[in-house]
Amino acid sequence: MKNEIKNRLDAAIKIAKKAGQYALELRKSNNFVVTEKQKNDFVTTADKETEKLIQSELMSCFENDGFFGEEGKEIFGKGRWVVDPIDGTTNYFRNLSNWAVSIAYENDNQDILLGVVYAPESKDLYYAARGLGSFRNDEKIQVSKIKDIKYSINVCVPPHRYKEYYDSYMKKYNLIGRECSDIRSYGSCALEMCYIAQGLIDGYYELFLGYYDYAAAKVILEEAGGMFYSWPSSINNKINIIATNFELFSWYKNNIINEGENE
Repeated sequence: MKNEIKNRLDAAIKIAKKAGQYALELRKSNNFVVTEKQKNDFVTTADKETEKLIQSELMSCFENDGFFGEEGKEIFGKGRWVVDPIDGTTNYFRNLSNWAVSIAYENDNQDILLGVVYAPESKDLYYAARGLGSFRNDEKIQVSKIKDIKYSINVCVPPHRYKEYYDSYMKKYNLIGRECSDIRSYGSCALEMCYIAQGLIDGYYELFLGYYDYAAAKVILEEAGGMFYSWPSSINNKINIIATNFELFSWYKNNIINEGENE
């Protein structure tokens, strides 16, 4: 089993780098078109073409595997690859640097076994496999040891696609803001969770995410000693998440999560 996972991890790393370079070249040449799937939910032809590249490369290596990407139809098979070809699409087409290729693999029980997140602009490569630890550019990483919320730096992302939930969301935002040291928002769920894994920031709260947004980063975070929790949202196929270092998880869970009530 370990050899099987290592083979998939090695392939995912290689493919993420190739896909990232491809997307970067498209961005630099301005060779893409932007459209809006719904309000403030953008997709580019680069997203679609990069996903096609990733799918083709993965299927050529593991032809019996399943595939679930943000932009295409699901393919059923042995386990499943979960892919966000460009996580941080708005950053991508606005020439901001925080966007990444995100590739995860899960078994038939939907246990995520490995994750790769590659940021082409900085060439930062984050990866992890269950039981093997988390790494950034081949150096092992761990979450911070911040214990007190008042010293923490947190990511909070308002629901810019579902603004009818803004007022209720801001109650939690204000609570975190009053208690913590500072708040950030980088525009890429995958990278934000990797920053927690690396110990750069300490907590993260966001509503209405897709599985592809966080699947790869989840195993990277957890293998680095971090904590992750999700609960259903009122939007179909979207969930709410918190992600923290180990020490701050209880504060977040006690103060932020309101399962079963409107966001």
